[in-house]
Amino acid sequence: MPVVKKRNLQTETRLLLESDDPVELPPAAIEDGAVIVQFEQFKPFIPELLEALRAGGIAEPVPVMMDGSTFAVHGETRTFWVKIWHAAKSDMTRIERAQVISCLPSTRGVQVVVGADDEDEYDEFEDEDDEVSFPED
Repeated sequence: MPVVKKRNLQTETRLLLESDDPVELPPAAIEDGAVIVQFEQFKPFIPELLEALRAGGIAEPVPVMMDGSTFAVHGETRTFWVKIWHAAKSDMTRIERAQVISCLPSTRGVQVVVGADDEDEYDEFEDEDDEVSFPED
């Protein structure tokens, strides 16, 4: 089970989610006030994170953090980097606290095309074996 017990002197014992692999989060109960943010500008996006956590889904480890406890949770329009504490090791359906480290606009499903000014120049990569070339300026 990818949950580790942590002791905080100011609060009761909580279980910090930790894993080097993606974790399947079941739909979970979480209070609106259980989310804390690293920066104030993330506050308007908390409802989207709450919706994603309540629905369940995949939490992917954020490799650049290298701590094993920061996960990317994908919402409708944003990707949240969060730390998640559960109430009990055997019950991942109740989240005690979530800390938002970062909140980025979602780029899932976005395709970036460099150098194509005209739609006629872009052939939707019909043959992926063809060599890709870029127009010269």
